[in-house]
Formats: sequence, structure tokens, C-alpha cells
Amino acid sequence: MSHKFVSAISLLSFLTACGLPYEQDIAEVGERYSFRYNGECSSWLYSAQTGFMYCASPAIDLPTGDGGGSGYDGMEDGPTDLASLSERGEVIYNQVCKTCHQADGAGTPGAFPPLAGSGEYYGDAQNHARIIIHGLSGPIVVQGQDYNGVMTPHDYLTDYDVAAVATYERNSWGNADGIVLPSDAAAAR
Repeated sequence: MSHKFVSAISLLSFLTACGLPYEQDIAEVGERYSFRYNGECSSWLYSAQTGFMYCASPAIDLPTGDGGGSGYDGMEDGPTDLASLSERGEVIYNQVCKTCHQADGAGTPGAFPPLAGSGEYYGDAQNHARIIIHGLSGPIVVQGQDYNGVMTPHDYLTDYDVAAVATYERNSWGNADGIVLPSDAAAAR
């Protein structure tokens, strides 16, 4: 299935086939989903309640970090000290993760788990990278709270960028859980 904008007509066809609410009301569908993102998308989510597929993260245009326009394309590119990884990771977090996990890493109660204070859940460097790369679905427990949602895979990020965003998460909001290296991300793929 193409991940392009779903028109009201094709959405209506889908809703009708599934017998979901608003199946006969094109105006209601358009009104309820007037917020939808119409451009290229990096991360799609599916609403089990309405059957609507929506963009959770618009196309990502990350700054290159080296001033030369080439970016960090490979596992060995870019500095791997805590400050450099965290600086790059903050940029990625703000563009990819913040919508769900919030600017303060506190998550969204009942929907998206917190990252602040969640080192016991995301675990070691490779496991943290695996979660970012492969996403999650199904029931989980974070800080004693149940969550049963979907985190889409972010496997389009380079190994360096996965390491950077994980390092930022592991060292923000009171966390002090060490760094993730590009080699950890590569091993998690």
C-alpha cells in the first residue's frame, strides 16, 4: 500500500468495507480528519478505532551536522563522544520522537510511555537501538503503567542517528544511562 495521502473517497471506501463509524458521511470524515498531513511522511500509524491511517511524523529533513551537506551517512561517521551524540540526538528527537514522548520525555499517559526514568525498560545500548529501529507493538509495562500501542519502526535513520537519539534519550530528563554507539545500532538491525 502506498504511503501517500489517503483521499476522502478511498478513506470512505475503507471505512465502508470495515463497517466503521462515519461510513456514509464524507463531510464528517473530512471534518474529523481536517488536521491530516498531506505531504510525504516518514512514519504512518493506523487508528484501530476509525480505520484511518495517519502521518505520525512528516518527512524528516535533518540538518547535516557537518556544515558540508553530506550528513552522517554511515556507522563510522560523526564523533561518538557524549556531547556530540547528544547534540545530534536532540535534533532528531525534536523532529521524530517529541510528538509522542513529549519535550520533557514524560510521554502521554495511557498512550505513549515516558522515556524519563525508563532505563529499566529500554535497557542496554543494543536493546534501546533495537526499539528505535524496529519499533514496538502490543502490551508493555513501563514504570508500572500498562501501554498497548504502536511505535512505528524508524529503520530509515542511519546507525549514527539511531545512536545519537538513543544517547540523547539516555542522558536527558534526569537519565544517566550512558551512550549508544553506531556499532550498537548496526548490531540491532
